[in-house]
Amino acid sequence: MKNKLPLLVPLLFLMSCIEGTDPFFWNRPSENAPIYVPVYGNADDLLKINKLASKPIERPAKIFTYNDFLIVNIKNEGFHVIDNSNPSLPKNLFFIEVPGNNDVAIKDGVIYADNYQDIVAFTVEANGEIQIVERMKNIIQTAPYPPFTNVYFECADPNKGVVVDWVLGNIEDPKCYR
Repeated sequence: MKNKLPLLVPLLFLMSCIEGTDPFFWNRPSENAPIYVPVYGNADDLLKINKLASKPIERPAKIFTYNDFLIVNIKNEGFHVIDNSNPSLPKNLFFIEVPGNNDVAIKDGVIYADNYQDIVAFTVEANGEIQIVERMKNIIQTAPYPPFTNVYFECADPNKGVVVDWVLGNIEDPKCYR
C-alpha cells in the first residue's frame, strides 16, 4: 500500500480538476433514458377553491367520516362530500376542487386542506357557499424535483410558476439528477 500511495494522491488531484457541475458527467443519460420536465401552473389559478356539482368518484385516496358525511379525497384534485345519514343510500352531494390537494382534515366544522404550498381553512355554509376562514401561505415545501430517483430532469425554475407535475420530455442536456 505504501508504494501505491504516491500514485493515488496525484490521481485524486487530477480528478478534482475535471470541469463539470455533475461529478459523474461521463455517465450522461443515453438517448432512451427517461428525462423528466416540469409542468408549470399559474399560481393564481392553482390557488382557487371551487365547489362543483357531484361527479363520479375516480381514484379515491383517503376516506373519512365527519358527523353524517363521508369525505372522499381525490389526490391532487380535491374531495367529494357525501351525505351518509342513510348508510344504505349515500348521496354524493358535491365536489370541492382544491388543486394540489393530498390531504384533508376537519375540526369543529372547519375543513383544512393543503393547496400546493398553502394550507387553507374554510367552511361550507348551509347554503353550500364556501367561506375561506384563513389561508396559511407557503407552509408546505414542495420538492423541486420529480418524485422518482435515479433520473435526469430539467431543473425547476421558480420564476416560471408552481411545478404541478413532471412528465417525460425531450431536452438536450439535462443538468439535474436525482
